[in-house]
Amino acid sequence: MNREELTEVARKCYDEEFAKRDLGAAQDEPELGGGQPVVPMMDVAEDWLEDAASACSFFDAPGSVNTPDAEDARHVLEEAGIPCQIDTQEVDEPARPRRSYHEYRVLVPGPLNLYATAVLDRDLFNLNQEEEWRAHLAALSDDDLMALSPDMICLGLKDRIERLTKAYNDEVTRRSRGLVE
Repeated sequence: MNREELTEVARKCYDEEFAKRDLGAAQDEPELGGGQPVVPMMDVAEDWLEDAASACSFFDAPGSVNTPDAEDARHVLEEAGIPCQIDTQEVDEPARPRRSYHEYRVLVPGPLNLYATAVLDRDLFNLNQEEEWRAHLAALSDDDLMALSPDMICLGLKDRIERLTKAYNDEVTRRSRGLVE
């Protein structure tokens, strides 16, 4: 994770997590020459599409607006060095049997799915989310804004970090104890 690309609030959470784990100062994401982030070393088979995972998907249902879209996601993943491909499927609309729309799934190698979704959040989806947050906060009265705090509005994000970290650490512990079948 590149600390410098985080918002001020996210950097604070990041630094607190590093301190809590006694990891010293938070470091920026390691980069290859040319500014590209290091892709985790994982076994990615040449025929990875057989076991691909969907990192995200988009729909072109009537009336939907896809901002960002599958091409944006593909570009972000490719920039990060993550192999990906867009899979298009026609989906019938259950309420209207003669109407259909398309689903665009952005596929990545299964072992890279969690990393790919994290990269997409950081480099694509969080940008739009930040714009929505700013618009919402700007619309609040002074009293309503001052009644909030970053701790209150980041409660769910902090919980997600804690749960994912715990799930990861539990799996590492389970495997280190030789409990893998």
